[in-house]
Amino acid sequence: MAIGKALLHVRHYRGLTQAQVCQRAGLTVSYLSRLENGHLEPTMGTLQRVADALETPPSKIFQVIETGENGNGGSDPARCPISSSGACIREQLSSRHGRSPKAAEYGPNELHLIRMADYLALHGTPEVRAALGVVLESLLQRLRSSLG
Repeated sequence: MAIGKALLHVRHYRGLTQAQVCQRAGLTVSYLSRLENGHLEPTMGTLQRVADALETPPSKIFQVIETGENGNGGSDPARCPISSSGACIREQLSSRHGRSPKAAEYGPNELHLIRMADYLALHGTPEVRAALGVVLESLLQRLRSSLG
């Protein structure tokens, strides 16, 4: 499920109109409509403002994305299970290294983490992307040192 559809789902679940969310978030109704319809992707700041207006942490928005766009808990088989854009990260990374991609067996927690990192990498400010890079590098160093 795309992030706009997830916002729409949470808004409906909360029983709020677009006008109510927009008033709380300081957005226009037409802008929120374009977000919900997938015509625009929200910046991190906008996502936070809408999430605040919905009284929902942004991480919950990503959990809603994981339920799939077809409404029955499944995901669209033509789309990558990781990226909201449909371009599979694992395939892109593998193809850059001249290898064919291996089948990934990500669980729900791993998919949630990867989707959040994907969103931050694509839509975060330069400062957010730099912080994400520092955190990931630090974790990789910690993992390397624990493996010996």
